[in-house]
Amino acid sequence: MNRLVLKIILRLGRYAVLPVVALACAILAIWLMAMDRYTIAALVTAPLVFPIFTAAVALAIGLLLLPSRKHRSFEANEETAPGLWAMWKDLDHSFVRSNRTLLIDTDFNASIGEVSRYAGLFRRHVTMTVGLPLLIILDERAVRAVIAHEVAHAQLRHTSGGTNLADFIAASENVLFYADPEQTITGRIARALLHSMLEWLEKEYRALSRENELCADLGAAEQVGRTEAARALVLMEACGTRLTDLVFKPLEKEVLGAINAPRPPFARILEQLEDIRAPGPMAAAAVAGLSREHEPDSTHPPFDKRLANLGYTEIPEIDEVRTSAIDRLLTPDAARDLAARFDEDWRKKAQAWVSVGM
Repeated sequence: MNRLVLKIILRLGRYAVLPVVALACAILAIWLMAMDRYTIAALVTAPLVFPIFTAAVALAIGLLLLPSRKHRSFEANEETAPGLWAMWKDLDHSFVRSNRTLLIDTDFNASIGEVSRYAGLFRRHVTMTVGLPLLIILDERAVRAVIAHEVAHAQLRHTSGGTNLADFIAASENVLFYADPEQTITGRIARALLHSMLEWLEKEYRALSRENELCADLGAAEQVGRTEAARALVLMEACGTRLTDLVFKPLEKEVLGAINAPRPPFARILEQLEDIRAPGPMAAAAVAGLSREHEPDSTHPPFDKRLANLGYTEIPEIDEVRTSAIDRLLTPDAARDLAARFDEDWRKKAQAWVSVGM
């Protein structure tokens, strides 16, 4: 039964609630027809039938009609990010510009997803998100391998099943966001109905996502070569660790004891770029990543497993990063303005936070 439910959600996403609504409507219809011939039995079962129907309709409204929470990423058009658009188009042979959106956010990561409206009756809209730190720290070769990895997700249809499952989970959590279980009866009912299912679905999503990551790594290797795919994987692991150690951990400590907002993250990244990319410490960070304890809630496989999947049992020798991809993939104005914009947003939030703590 669980596998059937999972397959329905993988296929329909948030619209998987519709079969539940149809079943509830069928139960109500049968109950109404039974009123004439089995009046007493119908009246006895009324306290069961009406809550089932009402809860199914309420969930359908919450999953299908509630507005999604808006993303805070920057939407980059072909004028502001010509290199990124060209790279995406070159790697994706099924590229259709009108059905694509490119976002830039503040994470040292990249992702791709699809949005399907009206139960998949219309064409899917593909959205790729690329982190500004990734563009600043990595070179164009590494970013190309990362984009190839995301394109492989789409080509292997990971963005269908995986995105549909994530969409159902997000829509369910969206219901609880608008109907607070601690303050509303509707929220309490929704939490009672969804809580155990969400735990199970999130576990399935993590397992599916880890498997998809390994397949996408191989897909990227077919596009750019195993050497380039492995190089990008090592750089993501090592530079991500260095970025955390040199920028985000010290920044977190400063915020805890600050009276005014400290220097924002992108100003620090640009200032410490050479230290983040330093070959010696970066190599040590990559080696340490091989034995790092894997987080059970992670949607990505362990670093050593991903390298082994590409045919490497140890850290391969890689070329140093000497240039930033941002210089070739974004216009100079966009690169400068985006860093300033994200830093200003961070500064406002940090100032509000430290003001509360004063």
